[in-house]
Amino acid sequence: MLATSWEPIDDLTWELTLREGVTFHNGAPFNAEAVKFSIERPHHPDFETGDKIIDVPISHVDIIDDYTVHIVTHEPVPILPQRLSRNGAFILEPGHYSELSQQESSRMPVGTGPFKLVEWVRDQRIVMERNEDYWGPMPNFDRLVYRVIPEPATMLAEVLTGGVDIAPVSPSNAEDVRAAEGVDLIVGDSLVRAVLIVNVNLHEAFNDPRVLQAMQWAIDTQALIDAFALGEAEQAVTMVNPPNHNPNLEPYGYDPDKARELLAEAGYPDGFTVELDVLHPDAFDWAEAAAFYLTEVGINISQVNMLSRPVWLPRNVEGTLNLHAHHWSAGENTPETDMWATHPDRPSNSTNWFNQEWYDLYAELVRTVDQDRRTEINHRMQEILHAEGGPWLTQFRVPLFRAISDRVAHYYPHPSFLVEDFAQIRLVE
Repeated sequence: MLATSWEPIDDLTWELTLREGVTFHNGAPFNAEAVKFSIERPHHPDFETGDKIIDVPISHVDIIDDYTVHIVTHEPVPILPQRLSRNGAFILEPGHYSELSQQESSRMPVGTGPFKLVEWVRDQRIVMERNEDYWGPMPNFDRLVYRVIPEPATMLAEVLTGGVDIAPVSPSNAEDVRAAEGVDLIVGDSLVRAVLIVNVNLHEAFNDPRVLQAMQWAIDTQALIDAFALGEAEQAVTMVNPPNHNPNLEPYGYDPDKARELLAEAGYPDGFTVELDVLHPDAFDWAEAAAFYLTEVGINISQVNMLSRPVWLPRNVEGTLNLHAHHWSAGENTPETDMWATHPDRPSNSTNWFNQEWYDLYAELVRTVDQDRRTEINHRMQEILHAEGGPWLTQFRVPLFRAISDRVAHYYPHPSFLVEDFAQIRLVE
């Protein structure tokens, strides 16, 4: 939104034309200096954290004039605009952020958006006020309050009694919202996938594609969608979301007899036993149901473990999770980022899966500018994943259920599950 145009001028250089007339919350002007500072900052050796933009091979930013920059990379980055949507590439005010430590600046943010921070009470609320100098359409309300409400029942009660205007709700509460007066239910599409992820080092069986294929055939995914997404989703074929999916691939169906045959062919006629780990609370119910289907064909899930994030994260990095269920989103919505989760070089790749052809194709994809060749590579990589059955047993894209007060208009949940565009909201007058 802070650029009016962007285009590659050679394989290593993108030119961005910046929006004029924009100021930061502290009154400083937004210009090319701010872009250079913000994009180069995470790559500085003394930068205190490695944010997500750090793995983008950016060399430097050249200032052409106050409102034109060239972002120069070490190698071709055909999806650089999508890479710049990452939180590590947010544009910061150089004067403010140069004077503060990382810890201080995280508590006193200065941006260019329609709201600015006025209060933060940890684990309770964040209060934002309208930025009267915002360059875009002005919201017609003064304050935006994020409330932390950990208990779903309390959150639902607040929605139904008018205590909050927008809140996520579980599918099990959807009918309560639909039946309530003064509240509407929005069901949004998303990029978030409900997935069972296989750690191939967990059991020798997981190194046989027939076993992974059997797991795909064993699960009645449509039944999971009907039960846990109220039918408001489609079965996913691979981990790559539309419009970048391979349209020639069909999802695995539900055929438990075929699953048992494949297990027997692989040398496991009596099955085997593993555990299932779950991180996201909303994934627990459907993961437990999936575990039932797997156990029915001989892959006995002896225990379903609900793990806290402090337990999950180090095991995710170490590659020591069991079979694990997750809700996962790559907000850039590109083949590279969708498939990055299974890449052997990803620090938090929890699958330990490797395929040489797939690995070599990925290296080519991330440097390929020609769109036709990119599509060819992308589709072949998905064919490999689909044929092997894993290591992601992708189930469905998780619909986003939101309860909305009828005094709110023009709100729609962002499909990435990672951000929201509250500037578009209007209070009904």
